[in-house]
Amino acid sequence: MSLGKRVSRLAKAYINHHWERIESIISEQEARASAEQEIQERLPTSEPVSAPAPAAQTESELSRAYRVLGLSDGADLASVRQAYRELSRRSDPNRFPEGSPERERAQQIHDHVERAYQTLLKHLDRSSDRFRNLMTE
Repeated sequence: MSLGKRVSRLAKAYINHHWERIESIISEQEARASAEQEIQERLPTSEPVSAPAPAAQTESELSRAYRVLGLSDGADLASVRQAYRELSRRSDPNRFPEGSPERERAQQIHDHVERAYQTLLKHLDRSSDRFRNLMTE
């Protein structure tokens, strides 16, 4: 087997592994949301139902972002950046032929990784947001 075919097989296996991991995270989140909705429906309607606190929503969003990057909750900024660079490099859609299903999956994984990184960056490095705002004005 040629080196190119080996590399291609490894890249496809890597993309499939991360795709499955991201799908499991999304399905867990959907299951949690449907369970919360079911609980809300079972509550008596005469009592006012309060919305979940924004802090709790932010916590789950941060936890999900850490899991997408493959890190434990509370990881520092340096490890977040390192994990982002590694996942971004490995899920680069340009590594696959145009129009292939692997390229589409890689693009979706790349988008999830980018969103998770931006979420964690806003939380961990508050100065980056200020500098970004200065550059756009």
